[in-house]
Amino acid sequence: MKSGLKRVVVSYDVACKYNINFEHRITHPDWPLVTARKLRRIKNARVDWLVPKFHLAAHIDGCADKYSFNWTKNVGRTCGENVESNWSSLNGLATSVREMGFGNRRDAITDAMLHHNWWKNTNESEFVHCLKYISRV
Repeated sequence: MKSGLKRVVVSYDVACKYNINFEHRITHPDWPLVTARKLRRIKNARVDWLVPKFHLAAHIDGCADKYSFNWTKNVGRTCGENVESNWSSLNGLATSVREMGFGNRRDAITDAMLHHNWWKNTNESEFVHCLKYISRV
């Protein structure tokens, strides 16, 4: 948000329900996730809540229209499921971070997610190479 981001697209299985009380969740006095200044920045940006394509099929018809990647401008043909691809690598952290304090847990999970994204991006060419090989067979 500091860099002037004007739009955020949130892909979440139940975005149709989660967005309703989002501000309350991130500003709850017992566990505030953002400061008042950060909240103002979020409010100044456009936040689009979308349900990933695989999960959208199980939702009611109204969700399919309002929360679909297919009908949202400037998201391309995104499926929205890729954000879940790092869960399996994060599962191993559960026993390590469950007794950490909030700040340490947040840092450990952030480091693990950044590593996962770095690994995914640096090894993407290997994946594309495998796809080319498979398509030839």
